[in-house]
Order: sequence, then structure tokens, then C-alpha cells
Amino acid sequence: MRLAVALFLLVLTLGLIACSEDPNPVGAGLLPTSDFLELDTTSTVALRSYSQTVIPSASTTRLLVGNVDDIESWGVLRFFALPDSVRYMNIVSAEVILRSAYHYGDSLAPFSLTAHKVLRSWGTDSLTIDSLQAAGFYDPAPTSSLYLSSVGDTASISIPVDTTVIRNWGTLSDTTFQNFGILLRPTNSRVVRGFAMFEVSEQPHRPKLLMRFLRAESGKIDTVTLNTGISRFGARIGNTSWSSDSTHIYVRNGISYRGMLEFDISSLPAHAAVHKAELELTLDRTRSRFNGYTVDSTFAVFIGDDGIALSTIFALSEPSEVAGMRVHRFPVGQFVQRWIRGAAQRKIAISGFAEPNALDLFVFHGAAAPSSLKPKLTIVYSLIR
Repeated sequence: MRLAVALFLLVLTLGLIACSEDPNPVGAGLLPTSDFLELDTTSTVALRSYSQTVIPSASTTRLLVGNVDDIESWGVLRFFALPDSVRYMNIVSAEVILRSAYHYGDSLAPFSLTAHKVLRSWGTDSLTIDSLQAAGFYDPAPTSSLYLSSVGDTASISIPVDTTVIRNWGTLSDTTFQNFGILLRPTNSRVVRGFAMFEVSEQPHRPKLLMRFLRAESGKIDTVTLNTGISRFGARIGNTSWSSDSTHIYVRNGISYRGMLEFDISSLPAHAAVHKAELELTLDRTRSRFNGYTVDSTFAVFIGDDGIALSTIFALSEPSEVAGMRVHRFPVGQFVQRWIRGAAQRKIAISGFAEPNALDLFVFHGAAAPSSLKPKLTIVYSLIR
């Protein structure tokens, strides 16, 4: 009996080992070669490259105001309606308090601006510097002005606001909307300052409208502070001749310019399954412009058949040092898969990670650069059987 039990356990053990699902060299050798996936790789360089201006995203955590080199940036902000409790109170003074959170240019340079009453309704989705400077958008007569010999990177500034302008805004229950906000027009040079806006996570850093009221019955001063609202800046650069330079791709945050790349993938078999695709861009450090606030990262964005960038299909770069060069790599397999399926546009847009919040300049080598520096697309694929 004991011998029978031992033989049964031995057979059972051998059976379990034989049924193991773990691959081993013996099992692999029994498979026909047709069962293995045959991978192949092809590489191509950009057929064409250029730079194209776009309207930056409406979502911004900074308001950029100032002038530097041939760049100018204007800002506009609007605080939400005053509470009804102040309707009949006498406004003694009002000021907008902004916290510095960014600079581009000489951080020690003087900073100055004039504040103006905005005369038209506006939204954050399509406002540009041309809109801000258009006749009738704001009252050209300043309501106040500000000059500072310098502004610290985390300092707060105070901009006086005409109390008559505040009173004309009305309160929450008014049926006639007259609160169009305040425009900030830079009068300085050598620096653009960035101020924390309503969207920042740190509530103490958000803009404040501080108003002081005189209570007639007590003769005491009360204060009311608003810190919710909307904002927008518009920026432009004077010389844009570089935008058509095919030897380089200019990715300019804030203004904003994106690099555009066009590829020819005709060397890829028609019935290929794309397993991986990687776009490689080499940075030209001598032309790029960074500072301590720069986020060293960019996006590759898919271009639809209508020529519009699809913000839902993108890839974040993975920067690295390669033989002394700064290289940005993007996983763009989804892009190439769509091209194979018949997408008419085979273009990729390159935008800065901080496009709506900064003025950094990334300059990559373009389609007409030396062959070793051209934008390169490497595709790993297999044939569908």
C-alpha cells in the first residue's frame, strides 16, 4: 500500500511539472518560426519644418506685463462683483495687490505701468494683444500709474485704482453689467514681470482688490477684499522673420509660436502594425532663451485633418543629454497609427510645457539642418498576417 501511494504521488508531481505554463527553451524550440512576431525598424527625417503662431490657452496662472527687447505684454483682469453690503458706503480708497511670481529679462530693471478702465466685455478664450490695444477696448486716459525702481521675485506690488471706477462697477444684484475690469499697460523696458493669478493654488498669492470704506454712523474705516476673478495677458514680438527658418524650429511660450513638423512615412508597409514610434529633436542651446523659471519640457501635439492641433492627443518630451547635445524624445506611436489608418495630415506641432505662463524660447534644429541634427522619427513595426 505504501509503495502504491508513493508511486501515485510521484506520477502526480511529474504531471504538474509537465503542465507548467512557464516558457522554457525546450518548449520554445518546438514552436514553428511563423508563430514568432517579426519586428522591423524604419527611420525617417522631417520632410518640412516651420514655426506658426497660435492663441495660447485661456488657462493661465500668471499675468505677464512689461517690455523687453522687442517683446511687449499687456494684461487685463476683472474682479467679480462687489457685495451688495457696500452699495451705499463711501469708498475712501482702492488698490489692486499683485504678487510677483516670474520675470523675463533683467530682474533688477525698473518696472512701471499705467492702469486703465476697460470699456468692453471680454473673455479669456480668444483675447490677444491686438484685442487689448484695439480702439474702444479701454479708456486711454490712465486712472493711475506705478513706477518701481525694481521688483523682487516674490514681492507684492500695489496699484491704486480710481474709486469712481470701482463705484461705477455696481454690485452683485445690479441688472446692468458695467464691471469690465482693469487694463495694465506697461511703460517700462528691459523686463516682463509675471504676477500670480486667480488660478494659483496658494490663495494668499492670488490678486486682491482691497477697498477701504468710511462708515458714516461711526466714522470708522472698514475694509473689503475681493480675490476671485478672471485674467488674461496678450504678448507679441516685433521681429518674426525667424518663423520661416527651415534650419530651426522656434517654440516660443506666451506669444505663442509652435514648431511644426511634416513627415513622409511612405517607406512604412501599408499593412504594418506599429509597436513603437519615437520623435527625436535636438536643441540649439545658443539660440534658446531660458531662465530660472523655465520648465525644460515640451509637448508633441497631433494635427487633425482640418489642420487644428488636437490637445487630447499629445506626448510629453523626455529630455536627456546625448553626446553633449540636449535631445527631446517623444513617444508618438499613437500619431503614426492614425497616419497609417488614413489621416490626411501627417504633421506634429511642438509646444512648450509652460506655453500659457512664460516667455521661454526653445529652438530645435529643423528639416534643413545638417543630417545628424534633423528631426528624426523612428518606428518599430511588424507586418500584419
